[in-house]
Amino acid sequence: MRRFIFRITIFLIVIISLPISFLVIRQLSDLTQNEKIVKGVFEKQIETILYSLNQSSENIITLWISRIDIPIEYNSVQQDKIVNFLFENNQTIHKVEFYDLHQHKTLFKRQRSDSTDSITEIPDKQKIEDLRRFLDEGYQRVESKKSGEFTILNFISKNRGKDVLGIIKIHTKTFIEQNLGPNIQQVAQQEFNIKVVDINENLDLYSVGIVDKNFADSHSQSSWYLPGIEFSIQLRSATIDSLVRERSKRENYIFAGVLLIVFLGILFIIISIRKEILLSEMKSEFVSNVSHEIRTPLALISLYAETLLLKRVKTEEKETEYLSVIQLESNRLSEMVTRILSFSKMEKNKRTYHCSEIDLNDLIEEVIYSYSPHLKAMNVEYKLDLEQKNPIFSADREAVNECLINLLDNAVKYGRDSGKMVTVRTLLKNEKILIEVEDNGIGIAKNHQRHIFEKFYRVTKGNLATKAKGSGLGLNIVKQIMEYHRGDVKVKSILGEGSCFSLIFPVKK
Repeated sequence: MRRFIFRITIFLIVIISLPISFLVIRQLSDLTQNEKIVKGVFEKQIETILYSLNQSSENIITLWISRIDIPIEYNSVQQDKIVNFLFENNQTIHKVEFYDLHQHKTLFKRQRSDSTDSITEIPDKQKIEDLRRFLDEGYQRVESKKSGEFTILNFISKNRGKDVLGIIKIHTKTFIEQNLGPNIQQVAQQEFNIKVVDINENLDLYSVGIVDKNFADSHSQSSWYLPGIEFSIQLRSATIDSLVRERSKRENYIFAGVLLIVFLGILFIIISIRKEILLSEMKSEFVSNVSHEIRTPLALISLYAETLLLKRVKTEEKETEYLSVIQLESNRLSEMVTRILSFSKMEKNKRTYHCSEIDLNDLIEEVIYSYSPHLKAMNVEYKLDLEQKNPIFSADREAVNECLINLLDNAVKYGRDSGKMVTVRTLLKNEKILIEVEDNGIGIAKNHQRHIFEKFYRVTKGNLATKAKGSGLGLNIVKQIMEYHRGDVKVKSILGEGSCFSLIFPVKK
């Protein structure tokens, strides 16, 4: 009997342990794969940070070049003012020079009073030909060279002929401290140790965090424009491998405890990671879209403001036109910032509403009046079809105003290329007040209509993708405002024909 019980026990143990062992091995394999994904995400994030530091360097240098490489006379008062302004606001720059490669003479040269540089260093012919070739292809490349504690930046002048070489001499350490330092501090925060190293001299030029810590496990990337300079970064709390091992240990403990709990836990983790990755991608795309959308009005404002400051405008009409553009683009920036702040308050449940009796027709006419300059600038015709009874109901005036602006903005943004038309109407229907904003634009496909009110959601295929430059917040803000008013927002749209958004407010008896 005992032998039989022993055999049965062994048999049951084998029967149970085999599938469990197979499942354990399979799950451990899956966990290992997941750990590689997590490690890859960490490494990708670090690579992105290093890339952003190099991108910042490029943006700064490109801005300097764009300010000095303009079609004006050499040694003119304007040229002196521009270069002196650049020197006063950037202690990094020690010399600015334009050199005629054909006649082999200096056309313009300014340097700091404390600078003893008197020699013009010209790149070899091959590098000059490379710079010319890139310029012919529409890209102004910058060739950099290390010169002691300085860096020489060479470029072919875009606005003064292809035989003119532009030269900017910068102090490498000062550039890193003053120009890149704030950006390094921002990306480091409390999570990363970052240091900038001169690998030729084995010298630390700048650091954030604990610099004497072993950087053997750090990630490094060479600077694009500073030869011999390298950016290094690592996590402050732990290494990536230790974080991955800790996660593996935690998951293994859970799996060893209860197989069912581990199975459900892994399923929950996979779903959560998937949601977080999707949300992270949407937030990343949101930041990218907002950055691009903000960059355009900022560039226009900077361009026209600089033109006015340099007094290049010859007529009052042009001056008025430039000021109008600055005002219009400033309003655009203000609207974008207001939208983001509004969404932030809603996310934190800190937005307050103040309801009062509203004459809907008066409110719509005020919104259209304030928005009409934008409609005119975008060549959009509009039509008002308002209920004659002047619907009056209780709501937050500012919130309803924001809903209308968001819907009008979308109607204009996604309108057809020519003959844009926007209709705003009010209706009383089944004891409900409706505000409809209708356009004759490109429309929305049915499979996207149920998602457009989700935060950060933007269509990434078709005509909407090419026209979409927004943040993906406007319709979500409208939905949250309507939910507060116990109302609803609906959309009817036919692809290629247009869309009609309806704000539905209940009538309180």
